[in-house]
Amino acid sequence: MSLKPLKEFLFGLLFLDLYREIGKIHRQTRLLVEFLVFGDFLGLPLLSTYYSLRLLPYVYPSLSEIRKEAVKEHDVFDLLGEHHVH
Repeated sequence: MSLKPLKEFLFGLLFLDLYREIGKIHRQTRLLVEFLVFGDFLGLPLLSTYYSLRLLPYVYPSLSEIRKEAVKEHDVFDLLGEHHVH
């Protein structure tokens, strides 16, 4: 008998919510840093163009993803649903 299904079940039971929250925080942090560095490409001049151009070759593959995330509409009520007010 394999223990893999039991292991996956316990992971989902104990750590899945934490795993998703860490991923969400990572995406938010990455997006914030990318806004600070590459905001001038979106019309927000926050950092010197020199540093943005130096880092551009490393971030160019994900630049379209940054733009999509920047223009995506965020609803306040979605964020409120994540916090428990007990």
